[in-house]
Amino acid sequence: MSPLWRDRLALAIAPQRIVLVRTHGRLRPQVVAKSLITVPGEHAAGGWQAALDTLAHTLQTDAQWQGLAVNAVLSNHFVRYQLIPWSAQITSADERAAYVRASFAQVYGDSAAQWAYSISTPQRGAAWFASAVDQALLTQLEAAVAPAPLRSVVPHLMPAFNRARRALKDKDLWFVQVEPHKVLLLLILDGRWQALSSHALGDAPWPTQLPGLLERAWHLHGVDTMPRKLVISAPETQPVTLDGADQWAVQWLPPSLHPGFSASVDAPYAMALGA
Repeated sequence: MSPLWRDRLALAIAPQRIVLVRTHGRLRPQVVAKSLITVPGEHAAGGWQAALDTLAHTLQTDAQWQGLAVNAVLSNHFVRYQLIPWSAQITSADERAAYVRASFAQVYGDSAAQWAYSISTPQRGAAWFASAVDQALLTQLEAAVAPAPLRSVVPHLMPAFNRARRALKDKDLWFVQVEPHKVLLLLILDGRWQALSSHALGDAPWPTQLPGLLERAWHLHGVDTMPRKLVISAPETQPVTLDGADQWAVQWLPPSLHPGFSASVDAPYAMALGA
C-alpha cells in the first residue's frame, strides 16, 4: 500500500468556501497542510455547484491534496433534514426507506426523487433522523477526489452533535449549530429528538436573531413548557451574551481542533474536523 494512504484529507464543503486539512497518522494525527479556499461569485441559497467546481479545480491543480483518503463534511446549506415519526407498522429497511422518501416528497415535491438519503438506526418509539442531499452532489464529489477513496460523507450536524453528547446531560434542551448565514435548531425533550429546523440568517448578528427563532420554533412545536438550556456549537464565534440572557442557561462548545491550531485564528477549520 502506498505511504500516501497513511495521510488523510479532512474536507468541508460550504457555499462560500472549501476547508481542507491534511493530516498524517491515525492515533495522533499531525497536521501536514491546511487551507481555506474561497468559492468565487455569488452563492445561491443551497447551491453547491460553484463549491464543487472550486473543489475539483483545487484537487486537480494542487498536488498536496492529491492521493489522500478523504472524509468529507457537507454544510447544512446543502442538506435537508427531517425527523420522521416512528411507526410500528414499518419493520424492514426497504419499507423505512420508502417511508422516508415519501415524507420528503410531501414537503419538497418531485425533486426529492433525485436525492440520496441517510436514515438513523431507529429506536423503538423514537423518531427517525433522516437527511437528504442531491445525488448529483455526491456523484461530482466522488469524481473530484478520484482516484483517491472517498471514505465518508456526513452532514455537518452529525459529527458536531456526536461530539457534544457529553454536554447533553439535561433531558430537555436545545442544541444549536451555527454556520455562516445558517442556524440549525434541534429540540430535545425527555432525552429524545422532538423537532429539527433550519433557518437562514439575516444581516443582523446571529445572537440577536436566535431568541426569536427559538420562540417561533417552540410555538410551532406546540408544547407548553419551553426548555431554557442551550448547547451551542458555533466554533467561529466567541461566546457572547444573548438577548434576554437572564432567560437562558447557555453552554458554548469549544471548537474541535488539532494540536497546533489556534482557536481564535483557525476556528473555520473546525467544520472539517468534526465541529
